[in-house]
Amino acid sequence: MRVFKGNTVNGSGIVKGELVAVNSPISFLGDVDGTRGIVKVKGREINIAGKALALPYSTGSTVGPYVMYQLAKYGKAPLVILATKPDTLMLIGSIMANIPLVINVPEEILNYSGCVIEVNLNESTILIPDKCETSNADT
Repeated sequence: MRVFKGNTVNGSGIVKGELVAVNSPISFLGDVDGTRGIVKVKGREINIAGKALALPYSTGSTVGPYVMYQLAKYGKAPLVILATKPDTLMLIGSIMANIPLVINVPEEILNYSGCVIEVNLNESTILIPDKCETSNADT
């Protein structure tokens, strides 16, 4: 079992789900469809609803937290967001939308897209099964 450590900003308990890793920063305002739970990156649409979303950080507008709230309102939010770098707008959006958030996660997490992972929000740990092979992130 591989164990990664971060810092939980929002949420408690244990979350299990498929990891969707996006290699590049996203703008919640411009790249995320809050009613469908889709991230649009480099011409592709990636479903993040009910999945663990890993990304470096978010960019963009102060409206981004409202898109995160929209994801939660329509039942399309990710189970948890794992970010390699803290981002103020993502922190605000996570709290507004009550989406669990772990920051300061090692960049290596972006190599495990498609794996089913377990996130212990109380201990700020991410567990990746040994059987999980590294892969390229979705974008």
